[in-house]
Amino acid sequence: MNRNLFLILFLSIFYSVKTQFNCIPTNIPFANGEEIIYDIKYNMANAWVPAGKVRFLVKDSLYQNKDCYYIEGKGKTLKNYDWFFRVRDKYASFVSKETLKPAHFIRRVREGDFSLNYDYFFDYSVNQALVKEKKKDKSNEETINISSCAYDLMTSVYYARAIDFNELKFGDSIPIDIIIDKVVYEDVNIIYEGKKIITTQHNRRINCIHFKIDLIEGTIFKSGEKMSIYVTDDENKIPMYVEAEILVGAIKVFVNTIKNSKKTIKYLP
Repeated sequence: MNRNLFLILFLSIFYSVKTQFNCIPTNIPFANGEEIIYDIKYNMANAWVPAGKVRFLVKDSLYQNKDCYYIEGKGKTLKNYDWFFRVRDKYASFVSKETLKPAHFIRRVREGDFSLNYDYFFDYSVNQALVKEKKKDKSNEETINISSCAYDLMTSVYYARAIDFNELKFGDSIPIDIIIDKVVYEDVNIIYEGKKIITTQHNRRINCIHFKIDLIEGTIFKSGEKMSIYVTDDENKIPMYVEAEILVGAIKVFVNTIKNSKKTIKYLP
């Protein structure tokens, strides 16, 4: 199983949207207490098998005495995979309630015998971020340049949901930015594929917006491949289903449970 399975999920959810020019959201589609749990299935020996779970949550919080959202994603392998490759990963951000720009991003990687801690401290007044990196045998600090519309992994997921999709037309291609491991990736294209009805793993039908995206060559994805993402066609914009080819095999990601969404989820009869 690919060691970056949970990074793939965070990236895939982010990549399902377009970038807004001024980066100021006009609508926040989530609220305090929202919690979403995903099931991940991995293609092994031509069979789809349960491999892991990811939980996303939102909480009201304080950072440097300012009101903010604390948004968190935790991923783990199922117990029957722990003997093979144990994963316990955490991504979290403290973000502005007005702009959704991050102040502090946390990444804690625990995968097999490998561990890594990242802390990003953002200063958008000078478009820079101080990055503190710690591994088992060394620590490092580095200041990187960012754009005014660059976001970390967690903030990207939630900022993305605030975008107005109604302006898109079938086949539109839109560039996006994201910071991954101290690198700002620009001009990654997403392609709008229209609106479709999907059936969840619990056999419930729902209206969704469908995108495909060009994957970043040389990372965890196959060159030239695209990823498919489906988000709810409503005020919540919750990612419901993701499928992608990866360097070793393929994954499918399904929503398991949704709690405390800002608006009631409306399934089809």
